[in-house]
Amino acid sequence: MEQRQWPRTHEELNQQPIQVRVASVEQIFNPMDPTPIEERSLNIEVADWIEEWAEDLDRDQPITVEFYVGDGRVQGREGIVAAGLHNHFEYREWQAGRQLSKLWREGRISLVIGLVALAGFNAASRAIGTSSNPVVEVIHESLSVIGWVSMWKPIEIFLYDWWPIRRERRACRRLAEAEVRFPAVAARA
Repeated sequence: MEQRQWPRTHEELNQQPIQVRVASVEQIFNPMDPTPIEERSLNIEVADWIEEWAEDLDRDQPITVEFYVGDGRVQGREGIVAAGLHNHFEYREWQAGRQLSKLWREGRISLVIGLVALAGFNAASRAIGTSSNPVVEVIHESLSVIGWVSMWKPIEIFLYDWWPIRRERRACRRLAEAEVRFPAVAARA
């Protein structure tokens, strides 16, 4: 049995193609998809493996995906696999773009809501004012805190939530243009 050599450093990772090992070409595609193999979506485990590896690669590196098919019955189906991979990741890029657009829209709406809430709670807090009465002081401080907490969601969206989606979208774009190879097929030819 062949021993796999996993990349140990980031430099090694960038020098190696993404390697996918399957028993047959059929395992590359979603087995629940009833369409002909040429039109099937990728198997979710295969797609996730490829995408996760691609996200770790440097952005300036071209991506190559190598499929090692155990039964060796790849001849004449290389184009089907390459087209399937490219189509899958073009669609995933489109989905990530839609997800990013929805997130920005949600961010804008939550920002407006947050600003209105912040202004309202701070105005109410100032209207109550400070007092020596501890109950009034707790209400005064609570309203101010609630106002600032209402800004949590838009801040989270605009500072943090969009980065992973953008990274996924870039990886999918690069995978939609990736070179696809079948080393075992090339070795036999």
